[in-house]
Amino acid sequence: MTKTAKGYSNTIWNGVLRDEYAHSTSITNISQQQRSIISITDVKKIYKLGDIAVNALDGVSFDIFEGEIVFIQGPSGSGKTTLLNLIGGIDTISEGNIRVCDDTLRSMSAKQLTMYRKQRLAFVFQFYSLIPTLTVLENVELTMELMKFPQKKIRKDAEHFIEMVGLKDRRNNFPSQLSGGERQRVAIARALAKNPDILLVDEPTGQLDQDSGVKIVDLIRTIAKAQNKTVILVTHDLEIIKFADRVIKLRSGKVVSDSPLEGSAQIESYI
Repeated sequence: MTKTAKGYSNTIWNGVLRDEYAHSTSITNISQQQRSIISITDVKKIYKLGDIAVNALDGVSFDIFEGEIVFIQGPSGSGKTTLLNLIGGIDTISEGNIRVCDDTLRSMSAKQLTMYRKQRLAFVFQFYSLIPTLTVLENVELTMELMKFPQKKIRKDAEHFIEMVGLKDRRNNFPSQLSGGERQRVAIARALAKNPDILLVDEPTGQLDQDSGVKIVDLIRTIAKAQNKTVILVTHDLEIIKFADRVIKLRSGKVVSDSPLEGSAQIESYI
C-alpha cells in the first residue's frame, strides 16, 4: 500500500518542488521499489598497518533500492564512512563487489570511476566544503559549470536550487556570513544541482546543534522524496533515525541488523 508523507505539503517547499524537477512525494515499501540501484556483495576492505591487517569491512552484503533513504549507523570505527567511500568510488574494494546501476566498480578504471562520481553521485560532507571566496549562488553555479550544463540555464537553475533549500534571500552572502545550518543547506543545493541518481551524505549533523541537525535531515528527506533520489546517509545521531526508510547497523565491519522503519513516512516536517 502506498503511503503519502505527512507534513511535507505544508512546508516552504510546497510549490517549489511541484515543477519540472519534481517526480513524486509518495513513499513505498522496500518490496514495492522499482529496482535495486546498489548491490553490495561480500565486500571486504582490508588496511595494512605494517604487518597487521585491519578489516574495516568484513563481508558486507545488502541491496539498496531506487528512491530509498537508507541510514548507516554504528559506533566509531564500525566501517560506516569506509563503506560510503567504497560506494562513492573514492576508495578501492579489497574483496567482493559493488554494483551501482549498471556499473561494477571493481572493473572500472580510474577515468571511469571519475565519470561515475561525476554523473551518478553527489556528496554532502560533514564540514560543508564550500569555497569561502564565492557567494552562495556562485558555489552552486560552479558545480553546474563543472558539469558543463548549458550556460544560459545555469543562473536560473542555481537560483531554483537555492530557493528549494530556503536561502533565496541569502544567495549573495558568503559562507562566512552564514550559520552552520545555512552552510549545510548550500551544500545540499550544490549537490542537487548535479542532478545525481544517488546522494551520499556523511554525518550531516556532526557540526550542528540538535534542532538545526533535525531540520537539515528533514530537508534532505523532503527533497529526496520529491525528486525520487536515493540517499545513503552515515550517522551516529539517534535523533534523526526517524527520517530513514531503513537503518543498517554496522559493528566491527559487519552488518548486525538491517531493518525498515515502519511508519517512517508519517513523521511531521520540522521545516
